[in-house]
Amino acid sequence: MVTSENVDQQLRIFYKKIFPCDLLCKWLSCGPKQPSETLARREFSFSLAGDVYLRYQSFSDPASLRKELVRTCPYKIDIGAVYSAPPKLQRSMSSISFVPEWKELVFDIDLTDYDETRFCCGAKNPHSKTAICHHCWELAKCAVICLDRALRIDFGFEHILWVYSGRRGVHCWVCDPIARQLDSAGRAAVAEYLTIVHGSNARKQKPEFSSRFEPMLHPSIEAATEQLNSHFLKYCVSQDILSSYYPDRVRWVLQHLPSDLDNQRDKLLEQWTSSKTSSTDSTLKRWNTLKCFLQAEGRNTIIKNIILDTVYPRLDINVTTGPSHLLKSPFCVHPKTNFVCVPIDPQLIEEFDPLTVPRLCDLVTQLSQANAIVASEEAVPQHLLAYKQTALRPYIEFFERFVSRLAASMQVDTKAESDVDRAEIHGISTVAVV
Repeated sequence: MVTSENVDQQLRIFYKKIFPCDLLCKWLSCGPKQPSETLARREFSFSLAGDVYLRYQSFSDPASLRKELVRTCPYKIDIGAVYSAPPKLQRSMSSISFVPEWKELVFDIDLTDYDETRFCCGAKNPHSKTAICHHCWELAKCAVICLDRALRIDFGFEHILWVYSGRRGVHCWVCDPIARQLDSAGRAAVAEYLTIVHGSNARKQKPEFSSRFEPMLHPSIEAATEQLNSHFLKYCVSQDILSSYYPDRVRWVLQHLPSDLDNQRDKLLEQWTSSKTSSTDSTLKRWNTLKCFLQAEGRNTIIKNIILDTVYPRLDINVTTGPSHLLKSPFCVHPKTNFVCVPIDPQLIEEFDPLTVPRLCDLVTQLSQANAIVASEEAVPQHLLAYKQTALRPYIEFFERFVSRLAASMQVDTKAESDVDRAEIHGISTVAVV
């Protein structure tokens, strides 16, 4: 039986021995200023047992952060902006002198926003025992694939960190300097550019087009549709979305047909909801039938709209635009699932399995077993870092490579700025002498 005492004890071991405190602080303090100065102005928040929530926590170095983590054993850690002063002084400062200066550009994908087309888990299946399954995780894959491409190709960002939320979604941290300095309007502009579907049951209104005019989609949307095509088909089959057994699902797809195709839509709806056939087989065949019909009518955009409405990323824009909004820290433990919020390599998203991510209890057990082996074998080096003896090792090593690339990029940018400054000063001095 798992008790709060067990969890507190496991968290204390986790924060003391496994949690990558130094690496996390290095990531959060990358920039032109001294790391200690930047870290001291970064906001942390802790969720403690008994629904205690502590905001505006700040720390001067990794050691002080780890000490507080071990002391308080927070069930959740959130990270906020870098402020104009240490957040721990917030109460003693005016709202004018205490303001957020910069923060990573962040995105939050929560699969509950897809519940109008997610029937395996969530609100449409109250009997589901899990928050997600492999079927609906396909939606998270689509989000990573689409957004990662758009952020890199359309915006030119390079330092993009994807993190599993620990339960039913993914978080994205864009760490490029230009992204971190965006104001609320700039963040909103990026979020709006990437948004087609506004959460569950709140799609953007799309105009109807006659068969004589086939509109062109934005090149970024066209690229997303190409990326999503195979994932869409796989997802629709897994959800029985065109099965006769589920008329509401069939109706949801067919509602995308415009008014000039009312007769055809009504015929398909009657035909597909009256005969009971094998759900998987019917969904695949019926989608091909619908697609062929629309292609013959010259209505390819309708096909694309169905794909986009079903599996295109759904963003919580408020998370992205709010400069003081916090987001769950990488490597913290999700209090509902016990899963660690691990980074994801977007190049390996097809291989990532959210249901096999390391759990807190498993990591503590692995560490205990490794310590027993070390104690019994003198030949085993004693200096190995604890995380290397657990299933968290590949995730921390991936994060370490990400932070190293980010830090190296920051050094190059800082040197380039210094060279420009020196050149300008030299130019001014030369003019003064002449």
